[in-house]
Order: sequence, then structure tokens, then C-alpha cells
Amino acid sequence: MEQATTIGDHAAGSEAPLGLSERSADLARRYARLIRSAVARVSGAGAARIGDDVEQRVLIQLFRQLSGEQDIRHPSSYIYRAAVRETVRVLRGEERAERGREAAAELPPPGEPGPERALASRELREQVAEALNTLSADRRRAARAHLAGFEVKEMMAMHGWTYNRARNLIARGMADLRRALRARGVDG
Repeated sequence: MEQATTIGDHAAGSEAPLGLSERSADLARRYARLIRSAVARVSGAGAARIGDDVEQRVLIQLFRQLSGEQDIRHPSSYIYRAAVRETVRVLRGEERAERGREAAAELPPPGEPGPERALASRELREQVAEALNTLSADRRRAARAHLAGFEVKEMMAMHGWTYNRARNLIARGMADLRRALRARGVDG
């Protein structure tokens, strides 16, 4: 059965008051083995990998508890429970990170579309090309230039159109293209 000791203003067995940092350092020395054994019990083979991290987290909790001027009754029980809790948190965090890495590995790299996306893009390009071919010649040229990113002034220079003619051909060509695509079942 655990002896009822309290960690507060005095270190156990000491007469002189200790500062917060001295108390924390004293706890770290006295209970490091207990923390490591709790980590080993919960994590098994992973204890060596996460032991330092868990120990640091437990000591931070202790420091916060003591800095709030709260006494810790039964410090070994408190520290053991904190070590178990933090070990579980670290292991769960590693599991989440591993699942995230696995999910990211299944996705295609950012610059490369997946096969389904590449197929859908190719089919959409083919349907747009077919729909463009149904437009009158000037509206087709205006819509293609607009889709390629040309500005009105550039189209005016390429085709010798006036500003109003270029704007009207773009607007009417794009409206006709949308109608033709909707008729093909492409909406968006």
C-alpha cells in the first residue's frame, strides 16, 4: 500500500522549501524509473522509441500542477496514471499519423492525375471538341480562343475583329457551347 505522501511546498523528507523548478527536477529524478516502467507496460516494444517523449509530457503535467500551487497526494499513483495516459495518447497519435501516411500514399502525386481523373478529363476534352465543331466558324474561333485564355484585344488583333464583334462572338459562342454540352449530358 502506498504511503500517503504529498508533494507541495516541500520535497518529501526535506525541511527546506524548494522552488518550483527544484521540485520539478527532484520529481524527475525520483520518478523517472516509474514513468519508464509504465511506458514499457503499456507500449511494449515501442517503449524505447517513445519513452523520452512520454516522460517529458508527464513532467510538464507535474510542473503545471505544481505551478498552480496544488498539492499532489500520492505522487507515485498520480505519476503512474499520468504516464499511462500520456503513453496511450502518444501511441494513438502515431497510429493517426500512420493512417494519414497510408492514405496519402494511396493518392496520386499532386502533379499527376489518377487514372480515373485522366480518363474523365480526356472524355470531357473530346466532348468539348465535338461541341465546338457544331458552332459556326467565327463563334468556334472566338470560343476556342477564349478557352485558351486569349483576351479580347488579342482576338481583335488575330482575326481583325472590332471590339464589339469579338465580345459578341465570345458571348454567343460560349452560350452555344454550353447548350451543346448540356445536350450531350455535360453540365457544369
